[in-house]
Amino acid sequence: MHRWRVGRVLLSLLVVLPLATPATAGATGGIPEAHRLAEAVTQAMADFPGEYSVAVEDLTTGAQWLLNADRRYHPASTLKLPVALYALEQYRAGEIGWEDLIEYTERDVEPPAGPFETAAFGNRFPVGDLVGWSLSYSNNIAVNMLGRHLGWGNIELWTASIGGRLTHEERLPRASALDVLHWWGHLHRLAQEDPEVAELVVQPLRDVTYRGRISAGLPEGVPHLHKYGSYDGNYHDSGIVYGDRPFILVVMTDGAPLAEADAAIARVTAAVYQVLTESPGTNPEPVQVVKALLDEVGPVPY
Repeated sequence: MHRWRVGRVLLSLLVVLPLATPATAGATGGIPEAHRLAEAVTQAMADFPGEYSVAVEDLTTGAQWLLNADRRYHPASTLKLPVALYALEQYRAGEIGWEDLIEYTERDVEPPAGPFETAAFGNRFPVGDLVGWSLSYSNNIAVNMLGRHLGWGNIELWTASIGGRLTHEERLPRASALDVLHWWGHLHRLAQEDPEVAELVVQPLRDVTYRGRISAGLPEGVPHLHKYGSYDGNYHDSGIVYGDRPFILVVMTDGAPLAEADAAIARVTAAVYQVLTESPGTNPEPVQVVKALLDEVGPVPY
Protein backbone atom coordinates (compact mmCIF):
# COMPACT_ATOMS: atom_id res chain seq x y z
CA MET A 1 0.00 0.00 0.00
CA HIS A 2 2.79 2.44 0.93
CA ARG A 3 4.75 1.42 -2.16
CA TRP A 4 1.69 2.25 -4.35
CA ARG A 5 1.26 5.69 -2.70
CA VAL A 6 4.93 6.57 -3.22
CA GLY A 7 4.62 5.52 -6.84
CA ARG A 8 1.58 7.79 -7.30
CA VAL A 9 3.47 10.75 -5.75
CA LEU A 10 6.45 10.21 -8.04
CA LEU A 11 4.17 9.91 -11.05
CA SER A 12 2.39 13.15 -10.14
CA LEU A 13 5.74 14.94 -9.84
CA LEU A 14 6.74 13.72 -13.28
CA VAL A 15 3.48 15.08 -14.67
CA VAL A 16 3.74 18.44 -12.92
CA LEU A 17 7.44 19.23 -13.46
CA PRO A 18 8.24 20.45 -16.99
CA LEU A 19 10.97 18.66 -18.85
CA ALA A 20 13.91 20.98 -19.54
CA THR A 21 15.03 21.57 -23.09
CA PRO A 22 18.79 21.48 -23.74
CA ALA A 23 18.86 25.29 -23.50
CA THR A 24 16.65 25.75 -20.46
CA ALA A 25 18.49 22.97 -18.60
CA GLY A 26 21.54 25.19 -18.17
CA ALA A 27 19.77 28.53 -17.92
CA THR A 28 19.61 30.64 -14.78
CA GLY A 29 18.74 34.20 -13.91
CA GLY A 30 16.34 36.67 -12.38
CA ILE A 31 15.07 38.48 -15.47
CA PRO A 32 11.23 38.34 -15.44
CA GLU A 33 11.25 37.18 -19.07
CA ALA A 34 13.58 34.26 -18.28
CA HIS A 35 11.19 31.62 -19.63
CA ARG A 36 10.57 33.56 -22.84
CA LEU A 37 14.30 34.16 -23.27
CA ALA A 38 14.95 30.43 -22.91
CA GLU A 39 12.33 29.61 -25.53
CA ALA A 40 13.53 32.31 -27.91
CA VAL A 41 17.21 31.33 -27.63
CA THR A 42 16.39 27.63 -27.98
CA GLN A 43 14.48 28.36 -31.18
CA ALA A 44 17.21 30.67 -32.51
CA MET A 45 19.88 28.00 -31.92
CA ALA A 46 17.86 25.01 -33.13
CA ASP A 47 20.13 22.59 -35.02
CA PHE A 48 23.24 24.66 -34.25
CA PRO A 49 26.12 22.21 -34.83
CA GLY A 50 28.46 23.50 -32.10
CA GLU A 51 28.47 24.49 -28.45
CA TYR A 52 27.30 27.88 -27.28
CA SER A 53 26.79 30.10 -24.25
CA VAL A 54 24.64 33.19 -23.78
CA ALA A 55 24.69 35.84 -21.05
CA VAL A 56 22.26 38.75 -20.76
CA GLU A 57 22.08 41.57 -18.22
CA ASP A 58 19.30 44.13 -17.97
CA LEU A 59 21.22 47.32 -17.20
CA THR A 60 18.14 48.99 -15.72
CA THR A 61 17.67 46.40 -12.98
CA GLY A 62 20.93 44.43 -12.96
CA ALA A 63 18.98 41.18 -13.45
CA GLN A 64 20.76 38.52 -15.50
CA TRP A 65 19.88 35.53 -17.65
CA LEU A 66 22.68 33.01 -18.10
CA LEU A 67 22.91 29.93 -20.30
CA ASN A 68 26.01 27.71 -19.92
CA ALA A 69 27.73 30.97 -19.01
CA ASP A 70 30.53 29.31 -16.99
CA ARG A 71 31.89 27.32 -19.94
CA ARG A 72 35.34 28.63 -20.86
CA TYR A 73 36.31 29.41 -24.44
CA HIS A 74 39.23 30.89 -26.27
CA PRO A 75 37.92 34.48 -26.14
CA ALA A 76 39.65 35.50 -29.39
CA SER A 77 39.52 39.26 -29.93
CA THR A 78 36.93 39.86 -27.21
CA LEU A 79 39.94 39.93 -24.84
CA LYS A 80 40.93 43.26 -26.41
CA LEU A 81 38.20 44.88 -24.32
CA PRO A 82 39.68 44.04 -20.88
CA VAL A 83 43.16 44.99 -22.11
CA ALA A 84 41.80 48.42 -23.10
CA LEU A 85 39.91 48.71 -19.80
CA TYR A 86 43.00 47.86 -17.78
CA ALA A 87 44.99 50.48 -19.69
CA LEU A 88 42.23 52.95 -18.85
CA GLU A 89 42.36 52.03 -15.16
CA GLN A 90 46.13 52.52 -15.14
CA TYR A 91 45.61 55.90 -16.78
CA ARG A 92 43.00 56.90 -14.18
CA ALA A 93 45.39 55.87 -11.41
CA GLY A 94 48.15 58.01 -12.88
CA GLU A 95 50.37 54.99 -13.61
CA ILE A 96 50.51 55.64 -17.36
CA GLY A 97 49.74 58.51 -19.73
CA TRP A 98 47.41 58.14 -22.72
CA GLU A 99 50.20 59.63 -24.83
CA ASP A 100 52.94 57.39 -23.40
CA LEU A 101 54.89 55.69 -26.21
CA ILE A 102 55.32 51.92 -26.57
CA GLU A 103 58.01 50.47 -28.81
CA TYR A 104 57.03 48.16 -31.66
CA THR A 105 59.13 44.96 -31.53
CA GLU A 106 59.42 41.75 -33.49
CA ARG A 107 57.65 39.94 -30.63
CA ASP A 108 54.47 41.91 -31.37
CA VAL A 109 54.03 40.84 -34.99
CA GLU A 110 50.76 39.09 -35.81
CA PRO A 111 48.70 39.54 -38.97
CA PRO A 112 46.97 41.53 -40.24
CA ALA A 113 49.43 44.41 -40.00
CA GLY A 114 46.88 47.19 -40.60
CA PRO A 115 48.35 50.52 -39.43
CA PHE A 116 51.72 48.79 -38.86
CA GLU A 117 52.10 47.86 -42.54
CA THR A 118 54.97 50.31 -43.07
CA ALA A 119 56.15 50.53 -39.45
CA ALA A 120 59.70 49.56 -38.54
CA PHE A 121 60.74 47.76 -35.38
CA GLY A 122 61.74 50.41 -32.90
CA ASN A 123 58.98 52.82 -33.93
CA ARG A 124 56.95 53.99 -30.93
CA PHE A 125 53.21 54.50 -30.70
CA PRO A 126 50.96 56.20 -28.10
CA VAL A 127 48.91 54.07 -25.73
CA GLY A 128 45.73 55.81 -26.90
CA ASP A 129 46.37 54.94 -30.55
CA LEU A 130 47.03 51.30 -29.67
CA VAL A 131 43.81 51.09 -27.65
CA GLY A 132 41.89 52.67 -30.53
CA TRP A 133 43.34 50.36 -33.20
CA SER A 134 42.84 47.25 -31.05
CA LEU A 135 39.14 48.04 -30.59
CA SER A 136 38.07 49.80 -33.80
CA TYR A 137 40.02 47.56 -36.19
CA SER A 138 40.63 44.59 -33.88
CA ASN A 139 44.36 44.92 -34.61
CA ASN A 140 46.41 42.12 -33.06
CA ILE A 141 49.75 43.92 -33.07
CA ALA A 142 48.28 46.80 -31.09
CA VAL A 143 46.90 44.52 -28.36
CA ASN A 144 50.15 42.52 -28.24
CA MET A 145 52.06 45.75 -27.62
CA LEU A 146 49.64 46.80 -24.89
CA GLY A 147 49.70 43.38 -23.24
CA ARG A 148 53.49 43.23 -23.27
CA HIS A 149 53.83 46.76 -21.87
CA LEU A 150 51.14 46.48 -19.19
CA GLY A 151 51.87 42.85 -18.29
CA TRP A 152 49.48 40.01 -19.10
CA GLY A 153 49.70 38.81 -15.50
CA ASN A 154 48.63 42.23 -14.25
CA ILE A 155 45.73 42.26 -16.70
CA GLU A 156 44.58 38.82 -15.54
CA LEU A 157 44.72 39.82 -11.87
CA TRP A 158 42.73 42.96 -12.60
CA THR A 159 40.02 41.08 -14.53
CA ALA A 160 39.62 38.74 -11.55
CA SER A 161 39.15 41.78 -9.29
CA ILE A 162 36.11 42.90 -11.32
CA GLY A 163 34.62 39.39 -11.43
CA GLY A 164 35.47 38.57 -15.04
CA ARG A 165 38.66 36.56 -14.87
CA LEU A 166 40.73 36.20 -18.00
CA THR A 167 43.10 33.23 -17.62
CA HIS A 168 45.64 31.30 -19.67
CA GLU A 169 45.60 27.53 -19.98
CA GLU A 170 48.45 25.87 -21.89
CA ARG A 171 49.46 29.36 -23.04
CA LEU A 172 46.06 30.04 -24.57
CA PRO A 173 43.62 32.62 -23.14
CA ARG A 174 40.35 31.46 -21.65
CA ALA A 175 37.17 33.28 -20.58
CA SER A 176 33.49 32.51 -20.12
CA ALA A 177 30.40 34.38 -21.25
CA LEU A 178 29.90 35.48 -17.64
CA ASP A 179 33.45 36.87 -17.56
CA VAL A 180 32.82 38.87 -20.73
CA LEU A 181 29.54 40.11 -19.23
CA HIS A 182 31.53 41.52 -16.29
CA TRP A 183 33.91 43.35 -18.65
CA TRP A 184 31.02 45.16 -20.30
CA GLY A 185 29.39 45.80 -16.93
CA HIS A 186 32.57 47.50 -15.75
CA LEU A 187 32.62 49.74 -18.82
CA HIS A 188 28.94 50.63 -18.33
CA ARG A 189 29.50 51.63 -14.69
CA LEU A 190 32.61 53.61 -15.59
CA ALA A 191 30.66 55.46 -18.30
CA GLN A 192 28.17 56.52 -15.63
CA GLU A 193 30.78 57.48 -13.01
CA ASP A 194 33.40 59.11 -15.23
CA PRO A 195 31.98 59.57 -18.75
CA GLU A 196 34.82 61.76 -19.99
CA VAL A 197 37.46 59.13 -19.23
CA ALA A 198 35.26 56.23 -20.35
CA GLU A 199 34.91 57.95 -23.72
CA LEU A 200 38.55 57.06 -24.42
CA VAL A 201 37.39 53.44 -24.81
CA VAL A 202 33.78 54.03 -25.85
CA GLN A 203 34.69 56.12 -28.91
CA PRO A 204 36.84 53.40 -30.54
CA LEU A 205 34.05 50.89 -29.90
CA ARG A 206 31.64 53.31 -31.53
CA ASP A 207 33.95 53.39 -34.55
CA VAL A 208 33.93 49.61 -35.09
CA THR A 209 33.33 49.03 -38.81
CA TYR A 210 32.28 45.35 -38.72
CA ARG A 211 28.49 45.14 -38.82
CA GLY A 212 27.90 41.41 -38.55
CA ARG A 213 26.75 39.16 -35.67
CA ILE A 214 25.16 41.41 -33.00
CA SER A 215 24.90 44.34 -35.41
CA ALA A 216 23.21 42.15 -38.03
CA GLY A 217 20.59 40.98 -35.53
CA LEU A 218 19.43 44.43 -34.42
CA PRO A 219 16.89 46.64 -36.17
CA GLU A 220 18.53 49.36 -38.22
CA GLY A 221 19.45 52.42 -36.19
CA VAL A 222 19.51 50.78 -32.74
CA PRO A 223 22.61 52.23 -31.01
CA HIS A 224 25.05 49.67 -29.66
CA LEU A 225 28.70 48.91 -28.96
CA HIS A 226 30.21 45.51 -29.65
CA LYS A 227 33.48 43.58 -29.64
CA TYR A 228 33.59 40.37 -31.61
CA GLY A 229 36.21 37.62 -31.78
CA SER A 230 37.17 34.79 -34.15
CA TYR A 231 39.82 32.13 -33.56
CA ASP A 232 40.12 28.46 -34.54
CA GLY A 233 36.39 27.62 -34.52
CA ASN A 234 35.57 30.00 -31.68
CA TYR A 235 33.25 32.75 -32.93
CA HIS A 236 31.83 35.28 -30.46
CA ASP A 237 30.24 38.67 -30.12
CA SER A 238 29.44 40.79 -27.10
CA GLY A 239 28.31 44.30 -26.38
CA ILE A 240 25.82 46.78 -24.99
CA VAL A 241 22.54 47.47 -26.78
CA TYR A 242 21.05 50.85 -25.90
CA GLY A 243 17.45 52.02 -25.94
CA ASP A 244 14.56 52.27 -23.51
CA ARG A 245 15.81 49.08 -21.86
CA PRO A 246 19.59 48.83 -22.35
CA PHE A 247 21.18 45.43 -21.91
CA ILE A 248 24.47 43.58 -22.22
CA LEU A 249 24.53 40.56 -24.53
CA VAL A 250 27.30 37.97 -24.84
CA VAL A 251 27.14 35.03 -27.26
CA MET A 252 30.09 32.62 -27.45
CA THR A 253 30.30 29.61 -29.77
CA ASP A 254 32.71 26.79 -30.52
CA GLY A 255 32.81 24.11 -33.19
CA ALA A 256 30.47 25.49 -35.86
CA PRO A 257 31.47 26.81 -39.30
CA LEU A 258 31.96 30.57 -39.45
CA ALA A 259 28.89 31.30 -41.58
CA GLU A 260 26.63 29.28 -39.28
CA ALA A 261 28.04 30.95 -36.16
CA ASP A 262 27.62 34.42 -37.69
CA ALA A 263 23.99 33.72 -38.55
CA ALA A 264 23.26 32.09 -35.18
CA ILE A 265 24.64 35.03 -33.19
CA ALA A 266 22.52 37.39 -35.27
CA ARG A 267 19.42 35.23 -34.63
CA VAL A 268 20.06 35.14 -30.87
CA THR A 269 20.53 38.91 -30.85
CA ALA A 270 17.26 39.44 -32.70
CA ALA A 271 15.43 37.08 -30.35
CA VAL A 272 16.81 38.63 -27.15
CA TYR A 273 16.17 42.16 -28.39
CA GLN A 274 12.58 41.30 -29.24
CA VAL A 275 11.86 39.67 -25.89
CA LEU A 276 13.38 42.51 -23.87
CA THR A 277 11.83 45.39 -25.82
CA GLU A 278 8.25 44.17 -26.11
CA SER A 279 5.32 44.75 -23.84
CA PRO A 280 4.86 41.96 -21.27
CA GLY A 281 2.39 39.29 -22.20
CA THR A 282 2.97 39.30 -25.93
CA ASN A 283 4.31 36.25 -27.70
CA PRO A 284 5.23 37.27 -31.24
CA GLU A 285 6.85 35.28 -33.99
CA PRO A 286 10.66 35.42 -33.69
CA VAL A 287 12.47 38.02 -35.76
CA GLN A 288 14.03 36.55 -38.89
CA VAL A 289 17.48 37.80 -39.88
CA VAL A 290 17.51 38.78 -43.53
CA LYS A 291 20.17 36.77 -45.37
CA ALA A 292 20.98 39.73 -47.58
CA LEU A 293 22.08 41.69 -44.51
CA LEU A 294 24.46 38.92 -43.47
CA ASP A 295 25.88 38.74 -46.99
CA GLU A 296 26.34 42.50 -47.04
CA VAL A 297 28.61 42.74 -44.00
CA GLY A 298 31.44 40.79 -45.64
CA PRO A 299 34.15 38.72 -43.96
CA VAL A 300 34.62 39.08 -40.23
CA PRO A 301 37.88 40.60 -38.97
CA TYR A 302 39.87 38.85 -36.22
